[in-house]
Amino acid sequence: MARPVTVRLIGGLGNQLFGYYAGAAVAGMRGTGLDIDLSQARHGITDHGIAITDFELPGTWLPDRRWWSTPGRYPSRAWAKAVRASPWLQHRMRIHESTHVGHDPSLLQQPQGARLRGYFQSWKIAATALDFGTPRRPDLKQPSDWARQWSARATAEKPIIVHVRRGDYAKLPEFGLLARDYYANGIERLRQRGVTGEVWVFSDDHAAAAEVVDGLTVGGDGSAAEEMWVMSHGGAHVIANSTFSWWAAWMNNPRTPVVAPSPWFANGPVVEGLIPPEWDLVDATWMVSTEN
Repeated sequence: MARPVTVRLIGGLGNQLFGYYAGAAVAGMRGTGLDIDLSQARHGITDHGIAITDFELPGTWLPDRRWWSTPGRYPSRAWAKAVRASPWLQHRMRIHESTHVGHDPSLLQQPQGARLRGYFQSWKIAATALDFGTPRRPDLKQPSDWARQWSARATAEKPIIVHVRRGDYAKLPEFGLLARDYYANGIERLRQRGVTGEVWVFSDDHAAAAEVVDGLTVGGDGSAAEEMWVMSHGGAHVIANSTFSWWAAWMNNPRTPVVAPSPWFANGPVVEGLIPPEWDLVDATWMVSTEN
């Protein structure tokens, strides 16, 4: 029997989805099942929960709490140290850990039974998963009335969906907080393309978002997965430098106009292969100086 591909999910909902779709792409190419390891998803600067489980996505979902793998506990620390120190052990266990954030060209060369670790932020990998039947916009398991109503409105009214990311980004100056000019220029780019819809603003900090974008504030009543799902029904997108809004735009019809910031991070790494070629890039402006 073919050994399943296992992917360890990390980070917030956007990064959880990138990990899942990376695993689905490799599993699809190797004709195996997919195991999803949730044990590391709730650990980091911020506990984002495991919102990915609100979506209908196939695979075997492993428990998110296991005594031997919980970060910070001795068995987990000792085992992780031993694995990192031993290329032989990594090879023996078929562990593939991506060394960078964006597209990893070696990912799709991994064998059946591979254990994947990393961010895998790549539109090409996400598209490969679609080739093997992974849905572009997965259904919600139990959509609330709020999600149903707002997704229906978004489908009918075709608004410009604007996402303002704050929250834990305030603790990560290398990521950068996008400023008013970026959003204004992004909306103007869409107007020039003939997009006429109202501006709907989604954010993890509505007060901060109101300082940089004028529009109808939406959100606060649904889960993270529901909010992303509602956003994915809009008529156009101006995304933040956030994988959350990346996925909201990606889940939409592929012909939907999307504006993304360039560069992606103020002072962080260059993320190669993240932005699909059909999306428009607009110069990023930052709320704080990015000079050293």
